[in-house]
Amino acid sequence: MIKVGIVGIGSIAEDYIEMFSRGLIKEAELSALASRNQERLAGIRGKYGLKDTRLFSTLEEMLEGDTVDAVLITTPHALHPSMAMKALEKEKHIMIEKPLGIKVGEVEEMVTAAGKKPYLTAGVMFNNRSSDIYSFVKRRMEGGRMGDLRRVVWQVTNQYRTYDYYERSTWRGSYETEGGGVLINQAIHQLDTLLWMTDLPESVMAFTKEGFHRPLSAENDVMIQMFYPNGASGQFMTSTHESPGTNRFELSFSGGQIVIENDSAVKITKLAMDEEEFARTVKGAFPEVPHEVEVLTFPKLPNKVLQNRLLNNFIQTILEKEEMLCPLTEGIKSVRMLNATYMSAWKEKKIPLNFDAEEYDRAYEKKISGEEGFSSEKR
Repeated sequence: MIKVGIVGIGSIAEDYIEMFSRGLIKEAELSALASRNQERLAGIRGKYGLKDTRLFSTLEEMLEGDTVDAVLITTPHALHPSMAMKALEKEKHIMIEKPLGIKVGEVEEMVTAAGKKPYLTAGVMFNNRSSDIYSFVKRRMEGGRMGDLRRVVWQVTNQYRTYDYYERSTWRGSYETEGGGVLINQAIHQLDTLLWMTDLPESVMAFTKEGFHRPLSAENDVMIQMFYPNGASGQFMTSTHESPGTNRFELSFSGGQIVIENDSAVKITKLAMDEEEFARTVKGAFPEVPHEVEVLTFPKLPNKVLQNRLLNNFIQTILEKEEMLCPLTEGIKSVRMLNATYMSAWKEKKIPLNFDAEEYDRAYEKKISGEEGFSSEKR
């Protein structure tokens, strides 16, 4: 039985606590909770009947001794790397709520530290890694079955949020306290999924709108142009102010196309021959490449189901029965992509993905200094 402790008891953590209390996380028990808010901790323990779960005011206290074997980190984004390092130092397995952090430099240090202890399991909570539909699409792409990537486009503008959403928590929608806006919070799962399918682009050019029709100082409208090493291009668009919005993910290859809509419908078009070969050998100005079309639908699973799968995968990986669905080496990609995107928008120029981490640190510090004095009148 793996003993798990959770640090940071917000709404997401309570979802995980409920899963443990209902016995939905197999071969594991919730042995500890850590938060500065002791009153909330006591209330949570009573609400879910966690009479054997120990309560701590700090992560450091929870890490002492053998109370926990593993730590689930659900604190604000900026605290993730330092807390993960502390847990690793105490020989604890770690599972980190997305994203791994807000600055790629400190995240790289954490990933390096975890790599020196391969006997410890370390992962990040990216829900789509456990999704049936995206796992299916990933398998269909593997081994070059669809040919070379030509273009990728994801329009995910159904991340709608109200004024009340931003106003009820002061840390939301700020580069300083949250690390960013829609890209680092609401659309981070889609960004990770895109990178899972295509890997990192070579460079990006990004355009953002900050506080667009909403009370926040960070971005809530994003358009990223991506440039891949093989010449392929991509676009990623997201926002929190459009209703009903769109969720359409399109991947075009030399051998066909895959289109996913609303996380539930997939259309796969497989060309009878590679497009380049067809174009070179077939006579005629406007022929159509012969193809077959496959249409499938998948149940649209709630986030809690996907989260439950990830947590169970974490435990089973510790027990050496499964492999980690999203290890830290994968989770770091989205942080580098986030940093490149923000830097491109701030500097109004194309940014290579191999940028130096210290360059982002300097740009970030300059950016958050400009957030001082931000008020609702400026929104």
